[in-house]
Amino acid sequence: MPARWTLTLRAERPSVERAVTPAQLHGLTATLLEGAGADHHAQHKPYSVSPLLAADRTGRAILRLGWLQDSPRPDLVALTGLRVRLGAQFFTVAGAEEEFTPYPVLCQVPGARRVVMRFVSATYFSRNGRWHPLPDPALLYGGLIRRWNLFAPPYAQIDEAQEKALLSSVALSAHDIASCPISLGAGYRIGFTGDAAFALVGSYAEAVAGLFAGLSLFAAVSGVGAQTTHGLGCLNVGLE
Repeated sequence: MPARWTLTLRAERPSVERAVTPAQLHGLTATLLEGAGADHHAQHKPYSVSPLLAADRTGRAILRLGWLQDSPRPDLVALTGLRVRLGAQFFTVAGAEEEFTPYPVLCQVPGARRVVMRFVSATYFSRNGRWHPLPDPALLYGGLIRRWNLFAPPYAQIDEAQEKALLSSVALSAHDIASCPISLGAGYRIGFTGDAAFALVGSYAEAVAGLFAGLSLFAAVSGVGAQTTHGLGCLNVGLE
């Protein structure tokens, strides 16, 4: 079932600040979650990770981890007190909070007609082998549907008719975004950060309002776009 943990980390040497790379975030997340059944070599991994959030001069930072698989979730609350490494930096897990919403509950949330997303880490979509640094509604919600169907139980799957109805209804209604480079070691991409609002339009709007709301809440756990296991595509979601 979809779950998200918020880990509070304390740096061992707060005065030494080094950038944490996407590869380092991916390595730590894989180490923490592979024991729960996540396959490090799988093409589609059942987890996501945020960049380090709310870092301050005292060495405190926040890291969010998402779990998508419909199986017993790992007990990351038990990580409190664990020493972890991110690149050349060492942190202690000072606290861990968990929140989870089963797929059946996401399927029953009240409908929404408008969703506001704040992209807190660089986000991009892959289209025809190239990066696409825009909050394209079809790419965003189409990707969420594929990710949902990979990990949701059979009775909660989104069928082709539902997918077609939603993607024909969702539209980008407003945005305030900025492009940004993404360094990936051997290469780079162009992504974006900022705010975007999506709305339902057309004759199917009422019928897909519940699916629209559930998928949008799912996005806060799964992330959106490419390389969500490397700290990209992290967002906050508000329903209206």
